Amino acid sequence: MKYVTGGYVGMEEAGERLAQVVDDPQCANKSDVYWSWNGGAQQVGRWSADGKPTGAGGSGGEIFENEQSDAVRDAATAKKMWDLSVKVCDMAEKDLPKAAMAP
Repeated sequence: MKYVTGGYVGMEEAGERLAQVVDDPQCANKSDVYWSWNGGAQQVGRWSADGKPTGAGGSGGEIFENEQSDAVRDAATAKKMWDLSVKVCDMAEKDLPKAAMAP
């Protein structure tokens, strides 16, 4: 996805953003929100010769509620992403929240 959007940030900043969503009063009591930061990627990210991402930009900026794309809201895509995440995390049905098991 970072190649498509050019919006790559490193692990440290990704962690800071996650912490901000958890702790920022602007984000309190909100669900089903797609948070973005207006860091403004200026170019498409690429992998450098040493295997590290480069040139993507997009870091920094202020948090804001962004519109979700149709792909993000697509139920079939969401189910596929959930199923793949469960598989990658090697989770068993007993590990899943009850809400995830609802039809």
